[in-house]
Amino acid sequence: MHTNNGFSELAKLMFKNSSNAEKLKRLLTSQYSEAELVGYLQSENPLTMRAAASALKLIGNEEVVPALVDALKDDDLGTRLRAESALWHIWSRSGDASIDKMLDEGKSLLKNEAYEKAVERFTEVIEAAPEFAEGYNQRAIAYFLIEEWSQSIRDCKRAVARNPNHFGAFAGMGHGYVRLGRIEEAIDAYKKALIINPNLISIAEAILRLREDD
Repeated sequence: MHTNNGFSELAKLMFKNSSNAEKLKRLLTSQYSEAELVGYLQSENPLTMRAAASALKLIGNEEVVPALVDALKDDDLGTRLRAESALWHIWSRSGDASIDKMLDEGKSLLKNEAYEKAVERFTEVIEAAPEFAEGYNQRAIAYFLIEEWSQSIRDCKRAVARNPNHFGAFAGMGHGYVRLGRIEEAIDAYKKALIINPNLISIAEAILRLREDD
């Protein structure tokens, strides 16, 4: 186990190899266990915590999610932001390279505004891995962009049923409810997103606007 100067060694390793993600993954896997990285994430040194969150972004799995969710409420902004990024990356890893590839293809279709095709691709992801929450969350985004609000909400609910910490799906659910004029349900969904991740400033602002307009 890396103790004492191991904290600074982790940050040093992350910095020196930041330009080569594959090499960095190999080094992290060979030198640190996930339990060690979680321990560093819970230290009192901001640089150590940030380095640990960035490392977990690369090699973490579902078992480290609770620690990263806790880190979303840390006093250090850098740690919070890195924890949020780590969660998104972990949630996008199904454990099957072929499914992850399909998910990435769907995301590319979204970026290129090919929304209908993105729905089809994410549906393939869901059919291949029905318990993979991110497939539903990404399809919810695609449905939202083609103004299928109810379908989007339905997929957000499916995502959070499989991943109760998915603040993005709760936020997406709120967006859908707003479009349908179901304001109280929107506020409730937004609140659930903020409870998990208080850093969602735009969601907090959306709640204030909805209450002002009520």
